Amino acid sequence: MNPLRIRLDLSRHCIETAIRRRYNRLVNRALRNEPGAADLETELELLQSALETLDFGRLRTEFTELGGHCSDLIELETEKPGPPRIRINGKPVARFSKRRPRRLPAQGE
Repeated sequence: MNPLRIRLDLSRHCIETAIRRRYNRLVNRALRNEPGAADLETELELLQSALETLDFGRLRTEFTELGGHCSDLIELETEKPGPPRIRINGKPVARFSKRRPRRLPAQGE
C-alpha cells in the first residue's frame, strides 16, 4: 500500500492547529454528506491518529518549522501498519509520540 500523504499549511498556525482544523473540516463535510465525503475515511483516520499519538510540544521544540509561520513543505503521512510520520521538505523527522502515563504502584506494592 502506498503511503497516504497530506500536505499541511503552516503559514498561519502550528502543526497541531493545522491538523486539528483539517480534521474538524473533514468531519463537518462527512456529516453534511457532501460529494466525496465517503472518500474521507482514510484521511480522517490519519489525522485522528496524529492528534492522539504525536507529542506536538516536543515536535515544535525540536523542529521550529512546525511552530508555524513558515513556508516549508510539511506533510503528514502513514503507511499502514505504523504510526503517523511528519516530513519537512521531503525529509522524515523523528517520531515523537506522547508518553503513556506511568502506572503508580498501588498501596502495599
